[in-house]
Amino acid sequence: MTIQINKLHFSYPHSHSNLFEDFSLSVYDGWTCFAGSNGCGKTTLLKLIAGMLLPDSGSILVDGEKITDAGNIIYCAQETSEIPENLYSAFWSPDNEVRRFFSMLHISEEMLERYDSLSGGEKKRIQIASALADYPSVLLLDEPTNHLDAETVQMITDALKAYRGIGIMVSHDRSFADSLCTHTVYLYNESYAFAGGRDCIAYDTYPCGLTKALELRQAGAEQSRDEWNRLNSKAASEKQRSMQLEAENQKSKARLSKKTLDSQDHDTQRKIDVARVTGKDRTTGDAKARLETQIRQTESARDSIKKALKRKDGFSVAKTDFSKPICIEEDVLSAGTYSLKIPHIELNQNTRIALTGQNGSGKTMFIRHVISLLEKAGRLSEVMYLPQEVDEEKRESILNEFYALDQDERGDVLSTMFRLGSEPERITELRAGTDKNEADSDQNLLSPGELRKLMISLAVQKPLSLLILDEPTNHMDISSVLALEEALSSLDCAMITVSHDKAFLQKITNTSLVAERHGDSGEIKLRL
Repeated sequence: MTIQINKLHFSYPHSHSNLFEDFSLSVYDGWTCFAGSNGCGKTTLLKLIAGMLLPDSGSILVDGEKITDAGNIIYCAQETSEIPENLYSAFWSPDNEVRRFFSMLHISEEMLERYDSLSGGEKKRIQIASALADYPSVLLLDEPTNHLDAETVQMITDALKAYRGIGIMVSHDRSFADSLCTHTVYLYNESYAFAGGRDCIAYDTYPCGLTKALELRQAGAEQSRDEWNRLNSKAASEKQRSMQLEAENQKSKARLSKKTLDSQDHDTQRKIDVARVTGKDRTTGDAKARLETQIRQTESARDSIKKALKRKDGFSVAKTDFSKPICIEEDVLSAGTYSLKIPHIELNQNTRIALTGQNGSGKTMFIRHVISLLEKAGRLSEVMYLPQEVDEEKRESILNEFYALDQDERGDVLSTMFRLGSEPERITELRAGTDKNEADSDQNLLSPGELRKLMISLAVQKPLSLLILDEPTNHMDISSVLALEEALSSLDCAMITVSHDKAFLQKITNTSLVAERHGDSGEIKLRL
C-alpha cells in the first residue's frame, strides 16, 4: 500500500501564509515516524491524511483512491478523554482475532466499566487496542507515549508490532520510534532551517529510525554549512585576486599610454605600439576575465547549497554555594495503606538521578519527601520542581512571574527559551506581554511544551542546588528535546529526573533509582 500526497496546499483560516505549499510525499507499508519542531505541521498532516481536514488544493490518495474511498483510516489523538466508538463491540466480539489486542494490552472488563476514572496510560491502551481491533489500512498515532510508564510503553510497542498496514506516528520518544519505524520524515519550516528558505513546510526523508535520522540530519547540516563556508571563502579569495589583477591591469594600461610621452620620443612610442600589437598588454586583462568567470561559477555552486542555519544552544544555571550535600536518610514513607522504603542517598553537585518505575509505585511520593527535607532545612529556595502537569492557576502564576521581571532578566529568559527550540513568533508574543490569540481571547498561544520551556528558563535564572524534573519531555518536539538534553547535560547542580524516555535519561543522568511496587508495599532501589 502507498499514501501519495500530490502538490498539497493548505493554510488555516486566520493564517497569513500557507502551512503546506506544493507539498508532495509518499508513505509506504510499515511504520514511519513524523518528526520536527512544534508548529511544523505534523499533527495537521495526520489530520489531512485522516480526512479530518481538507486541503485547499492537491490530493491525498491511498493506493490510488481518495481518502473517502480508501477504506479504514484511524487517527488516535494525544487526548484519550473520549471512549472509542467501537470499544464495546470490539471487546465483546466473537472473533478471537479482534479480541486479542485487548488481551495483549491487558484490558479487562472492569476497566471498561470505569473508563472515566482510568489513568492516562490505561486509556491509551484501550484507545490503541480499539484501533487495532478494526484492522485499519492506515493507522495514525499522535504522540502515543506521552505520560506512560516504561511497562505500558513496552505493552503498546509489542501490540503495534503486530499491525500490518501503513502506520504513521508523531513521536519524540526515540527508543519507542526506533523499535517500530523503518522510515523517518523530518518536517521543518524552510525559513527557520535554511538561509533564504520559504515560509512553508518542507521535509527530508531517511530510511531508518528516528535516532539514526537525527544523526544523519545533524551530519548533513554540518556538511552543508562547511561546504557553503568553503565555497564562500573561495569566492572571497578569487575576488581579492581579481582586485589585484585589476590594479595590475590599470598599471599596465598606464605604462602603455602615450598621453604623457614626449612627442619626439619615437623609440618609446614604437615599443608601446609593438606591445599593443603583440597583446602583451592583454595578459592581466585576460587573466581577470577568466577569474571573473570562475567567481561566477563558485558563487553559483555556493548558492545552490541549502545552508543550514545554526542556533545557539545550551544554558547555565546561576551559581549557588553547594558546600553542603543534600542527605536523604533511609526511611519508610506512607500514603494511605501504601508504604515505600527508601535508601540512604546523598545528593552532591554532580549527582544526576534517573527516577523510573511503574505509575503508582511512589516516584511522586519520593520527590515530595525530598522537597519536604529541604524545606525543614531552610533550603527550599535552592530547589526547583517542574511538575508534569500545570493547571490554569499555576500557568497564570508562571506568566505573572515572567512579566514581573525587568527588561534584562526577561531578555535572558527569552534567550534561554530560544536555545531550547522556541521559535521567534512565540517569543514575540511573550515579549509583547500577551499569551492570547487575537482571534480567540480564550485560546492560549503558548502550548504546553512552550510553557514547560518557559518554566525551565525561569528556573535556571536562580541559584539552584537541586533541579527536579517530572517528565520534562512531555509535549516537547524532538528538536526541543535535543536542545534540552544538551543544556541539562552541562548543568552543575544536582538533578532528579522522572522520565520514561530512555535515550533522554541516558544522555543526562549518571545514577538510577527504580521504584518497585508489590501490592501495598514498595521500595526504591539504587542502581549504579
